[in-house]
Amino acid sequence: MEGADTAAFVRSNSVHGEQLHAWLKSRQLLNPLVEPIRSSKGEVAFPLVEEADPAEVVASLRNDVPFNVDVRTAPAVHRPPVDPHVRLNRIVSKWLSANGLEMTVDEVVPTKWEKLGNLVLLPVDWGGDGVAETLQAHRNAETLWRAMAEALNAEALGVQAPIANDTFRSSQVRMLLGSPHVRFVDHGITFAFDASKVMFSSGNITERRRIGALDMSGETVVDAYAGVGYYAFPMLIHSGAARVHACEINPASLEGLRAGAEANGLTDRLVVHEGDNASSLAVLQGQADRCHLGLLPSSEAAWEACLLALKPTGGTLHIHMNVEEERIEAWSKATVARFRSLVEHHGLSFSVNSVHLERVKWFAPRVRHVVLDLNFRP
Repeated sequence: MEGADTAAFVRSNSVHGEQLHAWLKSRQLLNPLVEPIRSSKGEVAFPLVEEADPAEVVASLRNDVPFNVDVRTAPAVHRPPVDPHVRLNRIVSKWLSANGLEMTVDEVVPTKWEKLGNLVLLPVDWGGDGVAETLQAHRNAETLWRAMAEALNAEALGVQAPIANDTFRSSQVRMLLGSPHVRFVDHGITFAFDASKVMFSSGNITERRRIGALDMSGETVVDAYAGVGYYAFPMLIHSGAARVHACEINPASLEGLRAGAEANGLTDRLVVHEGDNASSLAVLQGQADRCHLGLLPSSEAAWEACLLALKPTGGTLHIHMNVEEERIEAWSKATVARFRSLVEHHGLSFSVNSVHLERVKWFAPRVRHVVLDLNFRP
């Protein structure tokens, strides 16, 4: 309950409650932010929006419905807004007013965010023009972070940052509140990792589900860039792969990969190869029915090694790349040509065919994250 103010309610016998509710809602007269009132006498009363004229509403109802209605004024028990943007706007407005800061709600409330379990990550461009620095330096900043997290049903709050230009492509999340360690279930799969050290892109969910929907029954799969199991786990749990060889170099990702394997009961089917995948893939030559190359902006460094990891009977490569929109078709043809050249160079008897091109998401203006599926057969 947010306050002890009152509201106008339209009342009827609860037998007619569903019809009364529908009538009010269809005319945008029902206040969704105030709880209805139900009485022990078998009556129900629905709250009207503030701008409605109760007498006019009752008069219209009496012309339209075959049951008795009347209007009453009663204390309003407020519901929290369903829309998280509305909740954020309210709490930020209240905090700014209480702390005397001369900035607008729109400068503080983000238009989007990413939620990983109990952690909410604000976008990399949040708090520009010194807004973030001003808020963080405020003596009551923690009360704002807690209120924002609570409004988004979270316990921790952080700000995304550009991915580090290092071997590990490390996350550089800046925490504002709580712990970066997350554990959550996505499409029936448990992930567990340190979000301040590991990148996890919720925007790739459609591709993870596409991969998980493929039939890999009995297959041995190599995941050249396994991370915390973004694709390895769906291939094992949903696609039916018999075994996945997961190559990963980032220590924080390896920790998350092993934690996820344990949580999902996959330790007997996931083989973790720690270190540079150049060494791991060399050991896996001729063992795979399928290879997944999920590194952005380019997985090209592992193309040749993944081709050689395929069994003599051939298989499939899933090749991720960031490509300018107008160059996607040309890139696809050039990639097929490149692999045909590699096949010839190594004296393999494979034909090379493109079987699918997936446009996953926009990575940047005019640049798409795409996945090209190539089939290799003798």
